[in-house]
Amino acid sequence: MNEEQRLRQLARIARREEPPHVDVARRVMARLRRREAEAAPSVRPLAWVAAGSAAVAIPLAVAAVNIWLHLANPILGLFLEQSGGLL
Repeated sequence: MNEEQRLRQLARIARREEPPHVDVARRVMARLRRREAEAAPSVRPLAWVAAGSAAVAIPLAVAAVNIWLHLANPILGLFLEQSGGLL
């Protein structure tokens, strides 16, 4: 029997064998979950920046609306001002 025939015979024998059943899904999923938990960025610093931005933006928005009302209608400013206004 030459080498090629021997290889073909070994291939036929190998095709008849049952592959071993290996279940690694549980270990792989556990490793992926652990990696995601370690790599997850913290949202806490971003929340503090958002809270600070909101604390600054609210008074600025109130002041901007007040200024806009005075610029949009200067006569209204004369009536509403306490120093020398008519009302």
